[in-house]
Amino acid sequence: MKVLRGFATGNTAAAAEEALSKHVDLTRFEDAQIDVDGLSLHFKLARAPAKSAMPIVLVHGLGLSCRYMLPTAQALMDEHAVLAPDLPGFGDSTRPDHVFTIDELADSLAAWIETMHLKSAVLLGNSLACQVIAAALDRHPTIATAAVLQGPTTPPNERSVVWQLIRWRQNLGYDPPDMKAISRDDYLKCGRGRVWKTFFYGFRDAMEDRLARIRHPILVVRGELDPICRRAWACDVARRLPKGKFAEIPGVAHTLVFTAPAQLAQITKKFVKQDLFMRVA
Repeated sequence: MKVLRGFATGNTAAAAEEALSKHVDLTRFEDAQIDVDGLSLHFKLARAPAKSAMPIVLVHGLGLSCRYMLPTAQALMDEHAVLAPDLPGFGDSTRPDHVFTIDELADSLAAWIETMHLKSAVLLGNSLACQVIAAALDRHPTIATAAVLQGPTTPPNERSVVWQLIRWRQNLGYDPPDMKAISRDDYLKCGRGRVWKTFFYGFRDAMEDRLARIRHPILVVRGELDPICRRAWACDVARRLPKGKFAEIPGVAHTLVFTAPAQLAQITKKFVKQDLFMRVA
């Protein structure tokens, strides 16, 4: 049995790997580590078919690692280099001595992008990662060209444990068993305390206060059935952004990066080509 960071995760790790392999050809991704501000950050990489292709950076949500985003990465890699880091404390990256705030996670993401010498990247985040990306673009505007915010958390009138537990339970039925197997192993890796403290930091981060300062083209995407990111909130986020746009994918819920990768990738590619003036001949 494999013991990782104080948790017996042999069974859950094997189940997660098996679940992921049903949806992704894992041989198409490289694993790497790089030191950033004294932390070893793990990431997965899929190289682009052309060196000139714009890189897309996938940023994971609360308690998770980059793994559940690989279906979307695979759907993007025919046109883009795709990189997916594990934020500090999550996945296979170093666990800092303290739990990072949203601003600290944003600073770490920005430092990783700069260390990787990524130029003109597009950031794509799911759920809490949308708050991290918003903070990163607000605090470090030169790190990216644009962003896709998929299922941003959390509307001001629902920033309470009770409301979020209700929304989480409403969404749980939409996640397939394979997604649950992956998330279960990721939660064990980072630990319950880190999940909860990051969860509370998310409440304290009023993302809406940053949006007017973000001048990048931003696409806000939600699933039609998403109970966590409801339509009114997603539209409000897009409206507050000076260059915000809104898109909705029918028939799916919150974790589109896993449950609707083809649709999300198609919308993202169109956004990059049209809104970033990268039209092909």
